[in-house]
Formats: sequence, C-alpha cells, structure tokens
Amino acid sequence: MQSTTEQDIQKSIAASDMYQLLAIALQLPTQELAEGVLSGSLAEDVLSIYQELGFSNETIEKTGTKFAEIKNSNITKEELLTELRQEYTRLFTHPKKSEIEIYETLFRYVPEEGEGKPSLFISPAALDAERCYKKADLVRAKEVNEPGDHMATEMEFMMFLYLEKAKALQEDNQEQVARRAAQIKEFNELHLQRWAKPFFEKMTAVSHSTFYRIIGEMGSAFVTEIVTES
Repeated sequence: MQSTTEQDIQKSIAASDMYQLLAIALQLPTQELAEGVLSGSLAEDVLSIYQELGFSNETIEKTGTKFAEIKNSNITKEELLTELRQEYTRLFTHPKKSEIEIYETLFRYVPEEGEGKPSLFISPAALDAERCYKKADLVRAKEVNEPGDHMATEMEFMMFLYLEKAKALQEDNQEQVARRAAQIKEFNELHLQRWAKPFFEKMTAVSHSTFYRIIGEMGSAFVTEIVTES
C-alpha cells in the first residue's frame, strides 16, 4: 500500500498531467494532437489520469468509448486535423463571432448599454493572472503574445503549480508544499472557480465535434473535483 505522501505525489502529478492535456486541447490543433487521438495514445493518457485521480469506472469507460469512436471512424490524420482546426476556429477564434470566449475577461463580461468590450491585455483578470504567474516564479516565453487570462494559459499555470507541489512533496520540503498549495488555492478562488466549469460545460453543449465534447466533459468533471478539493 502506498503511503499518504506517495499518494499525494502521484495525485499532484496526475493533476498536472490533466491540466497539461487540457491546455494542449485549448490551443490550435497540431499534427501531434491528431496523431495522438487516432493512435489511441491520448485516450490512454486520459484514462490513466482518471484512474489515478479516482474517477468512477463508469466515467472511465464512457470516456474510453467516445475516444474509440473517433479512432475507429476511418478518418485520416489530415482529415481529422482539418476538422479539428475548423471546429477550434468556430468555437474560439472566429473573426466575426466565436461560440465561446476563450479569455476569462470576455467570458465573464456582461455588457452594459453603449459599453464596448474590455481591452484584453490590461483587463483586471489578465493583469491579476500575470501577477499570480510572477508571484509563483513562472516566466512566460517572450514570444508568447497572448493575454494572461487565456484558458490554455491558466491551465498551463495550474500544470506548473501541481508539478512544483509534487517536487516539493518528493523532497519533503513542507515550506514549498504549503507555498504551492496556497498558490493553487488563490488562483482557483480568484480565477478558475469563476469561469472554468461553465466554460467547459458550454464546450460540451455547443461543439459539433466529438473530440471537443470529450474535452468539455473532461474539463468540467476535472475542475469540479480538483477545485472543490483546493
């Protein structure tokens, strides 16, 4: 039987891995992503993480079945990549109107009469996200030209925090464990609790793609469980 510390380490690593998968899924699809979906390797990673985090057998089985539908659909990698990119654009980056706002500022924005959309880079949500990143010693790449409140960026930050927490647990550095746990709690309260679950639920509801519906279901179930524990 694993000790409590070993279980905590494995759970933190699994949470970090899940946040990484969600971050990848919320960026423009790549050939690597299409290959992972069709080869089954992405599904294997997801189901392994679900098991580590204690998701029900029913949830694991349903998710595996949905991934298998894509894998067994006789679609080529090129066709899948085209399909995923078209749906990604429709959902998140359409120049006229996206189905879902992928920035926290815009997702949570409630317009008042005559008021224009807020400026992304200097919005309170984006600036506070950047504050959290800096406080946690996370340096974003200079070539990244996205506001700090893009959902993929927020997922990457949580990936980083949970990985750092796992390292601190492995080193038995209780000061760092407490520091990272506090940063996770703060970011959840100030950001993710305010929009992550409805964001992923909307993804499930409006997507025309099996893949993005799966990601929506994954994200909704995961943030419900992980944020509640924080």
